[in-house]
Amino acid sequence: MSSIVPDLEYPIIGVDDAHWQKISQEGEESLEYSITNRDGFRLSTQGFDFLIPEGAGYSSPNIIQVIIGKDMLYATAYEHDRQLYTINSANLVPMYGSRRFTGFEKGQKLIIAIGHLSPPGIELPQPKFTVLWAGVINVL
Repeated sequence: MSSIVPDLEYPIIGVDDAHWQKISQEGEESLEYSITNRDGFRLSTQGFDFLIPEGAGYSSPNIIQVIIGKDMLYATAYEHDRQLYTINSANLVPMYGSRRFTGFEKGQKLIIAIGHLSPPGIELPQPKFTVLWAGVINVL
């Protein structure tokens, strides 16, 4: 029996400004990540400060979403006192009718977005997702 913990074999992706897929005033293109492990990866938010819009009504992100194509959306909770997240089948919950997550496939391009999901209410008939950071990951 191996003493290696599976999570430790996952590549670590660090949330940073260079990979943030935002519109640049200077026309610079953001970097993209690449992974080869198709079971999952670890996401580190250590050292990254999320810019919360003024008057937003919240103080930190509350969700991490993984978007694969048009019909696969998954999520896991973001916790403000935590800085390392494992993104894999054990931790991702399918959203809006997506099939169960079973891993990544070679050639996929996915978006990982960290933000705040507001529940529907009287003034907001649908949930509202505010993106505070997003990156692109290529599965090799």
